[in-house]
Amino acid sequence: MQNWISTPDQLKKLSHKLLSEKVIALDTEFLREHTFFPIVALIQVATKEAVWLIDPLAFQFEDMRPFLDVLEDKKVLKILHAAQSDQECFYTTYGVVASPVFDTAAGASLCGYGESVGLAKLLKEEIGVQIKKGHARTDWTKRPLSEHLLTYAMADVECLVLLYESLRSKLEKVNRFSWAMEISSRSEKKSNYESNPEYITKRLSKSGKLDRRGVAILGELVAWREIRVRDLDVPRKRVAEDDVLVDLSCSRPRDMQHLASFRGLNKGELKNSGEKILEAIARGLQMPEDQLPDLQRPDIPTVKESKALDVLQVYLKILADEMDLSLRLLIAPDKQLLLIRKKFLNLEQMVEAGVFSAEIGAVVGPKILDYLSGKTGITLVHGNVLVKAF
Repeated sequence: MQNWISTPDQLKKLSHKLLSEKVIALDTEFLREHTFFPIVALIQVATKEAVWLIDPLAFQFEDMRPFLDVLEDKKVLKILHAAQSDQECFYTTYGVVASPVFDTAAGASLCGYGESVGLAKLLKEEIGVQIKKGHARTDWTKRPLSEHLLTYAMADVECLVLLYESLRSKLEKVNRFSWAMEISSRSEKKSNYESNPEYITKRLSKSGKLDRRGVAILGELVAWREIRVRDLDVPRKRVAEDDVLVDLSCSRPRDMQHLASFRGLNKGELKNSGEKILEAIARGLQMPEDQLPDLQRPDIPTVKESKALDVLQVYLKILADEMDLSLRLLIAPDKQLLLIRKKFLNLEQMVEAGVFSAEIGAVVGPKILDYLSGKTGITLVHGNVLVKAF
């Protein structure tokens, strides 16, 4: 196949060409059913005129450098659909992320398609292109790949630049392109793809089953598991499920006999890591009282705040419907209470407080400010709920 890239010389030539482009499209095919880190099996690249398939299995790490330079070049905009998974592949395999990025899923969400529109549907409805799906369980590491699979892989990217142009035109008409770029840029944060035991611990501790000592033990167990799964390169559940770690933090076994009777740990992991598990539990038990983590308690509004929040949410839902957006895209749930508690006088204060970014605030901020200040309100006219200026 002419556009199959599997030698260093071919990759250098392609990378040189791509650096001269203003916009390129990217996609990856990967496997991760049996590993912790995704195995990148294919990288698809496209311009408006051509498509190339890069075989990452044919290259040593240093051979990929010319292409990685393309991923990081700020003058080349990269178009991806649902970019998070592809970015994780690039970061965990090569230590880089593509930047800058336009995520067509993010752009579509601001054009009335909802938050998780599939690529096939989006291509068909936006530019009239129909692609076939159905290879979610394909082993892309096998070589040679059939012509059928090669054609399928190319279809995922060959029209992405055209799709981007169509979405950008719509977004610019409603002053949402910067907003879409801001949402897209979130996939460029490398911290998204790094080990974060503290975040996992906080998420698991919200169950309410644990006291502060239990959360400390859970933190130690999570940290142990993060090291273990990376060393073995296996999914987390292969070592220990989340609920197993929470239950261990509650029961707190002190010896191998007690640990061996614990349901949820397989015998192999018990044999290899039993002592490490007990050491993690012991560290949590020995943590000084003044160093124990705080419990993750929900920020519960007062009765008065709850009533105000109910009214605010009605307005926000109306605004989201008018803008053809989901409420979550308009404003995060945990920021709605902030609007009730603080008296914001201008858009800058709202952005500084983290209610939303400057890009989002430029679109929705003035309308929310008018509502909060009483310049607009909700009224019922002949059974229809309306927002009117007062």
